[in-house]
Amino acid sequence: MHARAVGSIGLGLAILVASCGGGGGGAATPSTAAASAAPKAICAAKKITIAVPVTPPNVVHLTPYVADAFGYFKDENLTVELVRFDGGVGSLRASASGAIDLAGTSTEPVVDAIANGADVKIIYTYAPLVDVSFAVGPGIKSMADLKGKKMGVQEPGGFADVMTRIVLKKAGLDPAKDVTFVTTTTAGRVQALATGTTDTAVLHIDQIKTVQKQTPTITVLANMWEVLTDYQYSVYIVPTQVLKDDPATPECIIRALMRANRAMYDSANRQKIIDLGVTQTKEAADVVADTFDTLVKAKAWPQNEGLLKANIEGTIASEKGFGKITKDLKFEDVTDLTIAKKVVDQLGRVKDFPY
Repeated sequence: MHARAVGSIGLGLAILVASCGGGGGGAATPSTAAASAAPKAICAAKKITIAVPVTPPNVVHLTPYVADAFGYFKDENLTVELVRFDGGVGSLRASASGAIDLAGTSTEPVVDAIANGADVKIIYTYAPLVDVSFAVGPGIKSMADLKGKKMGVQEPGGFADVMTRIVLKKAGLDPAKDVTFVTTTTAGRVQALATGTTDTAVLHIDQIKTVQKQTPTITVLANMWEVLTDYQYSVYIVPTQVLKDDPATPECIIRALMRANRAMYDSANRQKIIDLGVTQTKEAADVVADTFDTLVKAKAWPQNEGLLKANIEGTIASEKGFGKITKDLKFEDVTDLTIAKKVVDQLGRVKDFPY
């Protein structure tokens, strides 16, 4: 069984435990192998920009906010501006234009862009595993009931659009003929579903908890971690030229982000991260706390390089299957793990953690 499939099972079990009243603090910090003497880039004091693709973020997206709040960027002599976008496509475009030092996005638009000639590379991730569910309004009890309904998505080619098309394919429905796509904002997708503006939405765990509080008739038709195996949710990208001209800056950024991802698993940090999550997500404290505990148990945040070959190539295969790309791409064509591997060597590898 692939590590991605193992992660999916873990995510499903964790959510089941949480929904049945499981709780408690975050896990203790996993054991870490001794760091090596890999040379560490030292960045001169500078201001950088990181594109974050969800506004406001969900709990799963908190990595750069934790890195900032915990002083990890400051440790690297970096002053960071988190530039918010309403989806991964906008974040990707900003990165490709050279206006952003590092961009977070879902994997699909990156794969599509590289297949069409964009000169960017995937170098890290903030959340490898898919943690979303396909939520539906009242009256939709089965896949067949989706026919004629309004599909809520944020942007063509973005994550919610791709997840929706995967569900429709499973249902045997034609996206062009059998349903209508309705564009919403990232922040407005929960309300659009709750008010009936859309009949479906692709929602993160905390959004599901929030919307079901407001509208109990909204249900989950499919958990995407059960539908998908070998699939990469999020990535961080930089232009390839940056890796040639200034590898030190992305190294300093990734080191801070990796420390933040690891901080999620230290139970001593739990309350501080939850408080930060309430501030950033604008969600209720109990929703943030329950979601955070679920994601910790599910190993949602990476502790090592974060990029599995099976996940990336599974996403490539999915995009090719939908006809979004025609070019044959491999893991090595879209990724560059040089910096992530170097930082893992510096910080020490977390034992018994697959990514």
